[in-house]
Amino acid sequence: MRGLKGFLIIVVVVLVAVAGGGTLLLRSQRGKIDRPSELKPNLLVVTNAVGVDVFAARVAPGPNIVLFDTGLDPEGHPIDALLAALAAKRDDVSDVFLTHAHFDHTGGVGVVPKARVHLGAADVPLATGQVAPDALMPRLLGLALSAQPVSINAPFSGNAPTEFPVGPADAAGKKKVVKAFPVPGHTPGSYAFLYDGVLFAGDIMVFKQGRLEPPPGMFDPHPEQNKASLRALKAALAGETLDMVCTTHGHCTPSGLGRNLLDDLITRLGS
Repeated sequence: MRGLKGFLIIVVVVLVAVAGGGTLLLRSQRGKIDRPSELKPNLLVVTNAVGVDVFAARVAPGPNIVLFDTGLDPEGHPIDALLAALAAKRDDVSDVFLTHAHFDHTGGVGVVPKARVHLGAADVPLATGQVAPDALMPRLLGLALSAQPVSINAPFSGNAPTEFPVGPADAAGKKKVVKAFPVPGHTPGSYAFLYDGVLFAGDIMVFKQGRLEPPPGMFDPHPEQNKASLRALKAALAGETLDMVCTTHGHCTPSGLGRNLLDDLITRLGS
């Protein structure tokens, strides 16, 4: 199973699990993964058996790895697969950028204890277990998988794009940058992250049948706010290099089509 289709199939399993009988099956799938694949040099993705993508980038030679989301496996099998493909280890992860605090994005945080874990401050109560998800399906999924709270050591906030330098400076004294764009709606503290021309969008949209789409209604508690954030995101990305858009439950747009497909989504959303 891969991408959005696999994730929606697992929703059916969740409903069975919550009713009783499928919980062990569901938990057994969260550590099963495909082989990591290269999106571009030094940027990899891996998908687990329930259709959750995790991304890793080597931002400079040596132990300079960043993760975009961590998947739902608390034992970190997707993360370990990415690190092995990059000839790295867990302690080489310097930064984790969480698009939001749903458990299928934060589950692996605990396996990289030396990393700075960046998350929108408005989502910290969700990550730490102080509040439950607004949407019904994330709440049920969390119950079925006994999702555990995680610690966030680098929360951030702001209504404007925020830049995070990563890795050491190059010969010209410049560092690579991860740029965060606020996109509240799916959760209060959702952010999309732009790195090396790739936009990591989390769950604010999905890539399905060749198009970007809003998230399914059962996962989208505030659709109008999410749509407003998508429109604002288009404006905020003006002037940025945008090669592809990567979503967590639908994989990534083809290289070179990210901006066109995002523009198409915004047009279909209307005013």
